[in-house]
Amino acid sequence: MKWQFRYMVILISSLLLVALGFVLWTSTQKKILRIGVYAGSSWDVPNSRENRILDNIIRQFEKSHPQVRVVYESGIPKKDYDGWLAEKILKGEQPDVFMVPENDFSMLAASGAFKSLDSLLSKNEVAAYYPVAYQAGQYQGHSYALPIESNPVMMCVNKDLLEKEGVSIPDSNWTLEDLYAICQKVTKDTNGDGLIDQYGITDYTWKQALVAYNGHLRNQSGVNVDSAEMHQALSFISKLDSLNQRYKVTSNDFDEGKVAFYPMSLAQYRTYKPYPYHVAKYSRFSWTCIPMPAAKAGIPATQVKTSLFAMSSKTKQDKLAWEFMKLLCQNQKTQQNLFEKSQGTSVLLSVVKSSQTKKILQADDFGLNSLTSQRLDHMMKHSVLDISRDVDYHSLERIDHLLENALKNNEIDSRLPSIQREMEETGK
Repeated sequence: MKWQFRYMVILISSLLLVALGFVLWTSTQKKILRIGVYAGSSWDVPNSRENRILDNIIRQFEKSHPQVRVVYESGIPKKDYDGWLAEKILKGEQPDVFMVPENDFSMLAASGAFKSLDSLLSKNEVAAYYPVAYQAGQYQGHSYALPIESNPVMMCVNKDLLEKEGVSIPDSNWTLEDLYAICQKVTKDTNGDGLIDQYGITDYTWKQALVAYNGHLRNQSGVNVDSAEMHQALSFISKLDSLNQRYKVTSNDFDEGKVAFYPMSLAQYRTYKPYPYHVAKYSRFSWTCIPMPAAKAGIPATQVKTSLFAMSSKTKQDKLAWEFMKLLCQNQKTQQNLFEKSQGTSVLLSVVKSSQTKKILQADDFGLNSLTSQRLDHMMKHSVLDISRDVDYHSLERIDHLLENALKNNEIDSRLPSIQREMEETGK
């Protein structure tokens, strides 16, 4: 019996030692946090620093979490990222935390790909964000993603041209009527050769006009192209175009100081500064940036795109994933650094209004007070979600092509019903 007892003691001790060894071994093994990101800028402008910013954030996170290693697949182009992510989700291999393709947010939220963040966010954390940025990560009243960076569309104004024509810079509450009146006044032949050589506006799109009329691309029934607001928007663009006697005004004309207005995203605006040829062009005149005009005062017509990070509903590292998301999207120091190195704007009110941001924008300046932190703050507070997110990328491309043809052929009223039917049929 003694030997049996001794054997049992030895066996149990061995098992305990093995178990203890396993515990000690597992405790020394690093946990892996996988993230999904695409290469480069979210805003389709050149930026070689975007992934370097991410790498610095990862190093910071790993330093504060020595038992964690953060990994991601590098070099995925933005245009291929949605396909890459869809394949990962299909295989059940999605990252723990990932950037959300801008036109796929609603579809992914509806499919259950995201973990709800409702129980993780305090009221103070929500209040720290610009509402338009926070809303970008909401679906049916629930939060599924955190915003990391926003990109509003602004109206850039050639101040010198307007001053020469005796026109005051419009204020923040200007309207489409104001825009047309100014464009009408400044569009002219300045050298007497019989040809118009000074213009009102370039690159004003039907999307911007639609938002100005408080329109949307989707209603409860689906894609809604043949709406009263769309008719109004296209008619207004046609009215603007007619001022130019069929000449296609381009951004090059703005570069040469021949155009009063040019809608431009913040990322476009901030990207111009590092390139010498742009600096040379824009040194010829001073300019400023103001909110986009609306059909009537009170309609928010400044559209904002926002890049988002979400947590996978399948993650087993939800605590670490949430801490990483907070470092990216809530940490003021991270957000300030992102504002300095990237081209969009911070999603946090405190960062946009900070003294560092004021200095950065002053350094970007192409003229006195081209864009101030106060003006950027005002734009973000009086803006709406970009309507492009209402439909998928391919549908948007098709709608854009069909509407451009309708405008070109002056067939707005006759073509919109058929475009509507086509979108309904392809959507089935």
